Amino acid sequence: MAFRNIYIENPAKLSIKNQQLVIKQDEEYQIPVDDIQSVMIEHQQCSITIPTISYLAENQVALFTCDERHLPCSVLLPLGNHSRKLQILSYQFGLQKRTKNRIWKKIIQQKIINQGKCLAFNKKDESEVLFSLANRVEEGDRTFCESQAAQIYFLALFGEGFNRRHDHIQNAALNYGYSILRGVLARDICAYGLEPSIGVFHRNELNPFNLADDLIEPFRPYIDLWVAKNVYEEDLMLTSKMKRELFSLLFTKVPIDEGHHSLANALKKMTSSFTACCRNNSAALLKVPELMKLQAHEYE
Repeated sequence: MAFRNIYIENPAKLSIKNQQLVIKQDEEYQIPVDDIQSVMIEHQQCSITIPTISYLAENQVALFTCDERHLPCSVLLPLGNHSRKLQILSYQFGLQKRTKNRIWKKIIQQKIINQGKCLAFNKKDESEVLFSLANRVEEGDRTFCESQAAQIYFLALFGEGFNRRHDHIQNAALNYGYSILRGVLARDICAYGLEPSIGVFHRNELNPFNLADDLIEPFRPYIDLWVAKNVYEEDLMLTSKMKRELFSLLFTKVPIDEGHHSLANALKKMTSSFTACCRNNSAALLKVPELMKLQAHEYE
């Protein structure tokens, strides 16, 4: 099982040799590709060979690259790896509207519960309001509980004056963390033969990753919790240390499906369960994550 997430912040040359990723810097490192979940190339002076890109894609490794601001701007997605893609697509296209509404209810309900837990871990009284809101979520979130929760949640977590649209350092950290989760989800969605542009709730025709934007929702509070405890308004910019630690959240322990998994594997489990929902037209099969205090996942 893949368990490594590689973060490259200095100049390097990446290649493949004997089924291992070779990273040449001042020293040379070799890592079995079977062990790798994702690679983040942050430095602009890195080079990678085409065979390496292809081999990583074939082995479903999420390869992130960053722009000149050192923010993730692309992710390599596997193409055509699933043996029964047409069958999976037919299930996805056949998902009934009632089932979609029930899936969205389950996603939003768990998102609000996790937001409430995030506030509780930060000793915010507003957590009880969110738990109450979670109980009122209807199919398709017809009463807009998600937006009501968001108005309470971010102000309680980051203080009066915080706005997700403003240029806060916390927003930069949140967006960095969310983009990593979104990229891993996009990789998993393609690997399972699903069409990433066909969402459950998100339907923007200009968005190629509507489904990733659906499935990410209950995972966002893991990023929120880290940012609330590690990024402050007086910080001038995201440091390399902050970015490394946000990327390392893929190793965080997550309760899902009656067990504990790394966040990266929890994303995969939720994607896999969504495939089962499509196959059986049932929202009951969807596996969603619970929020717990941040703790590194240890493999037995």
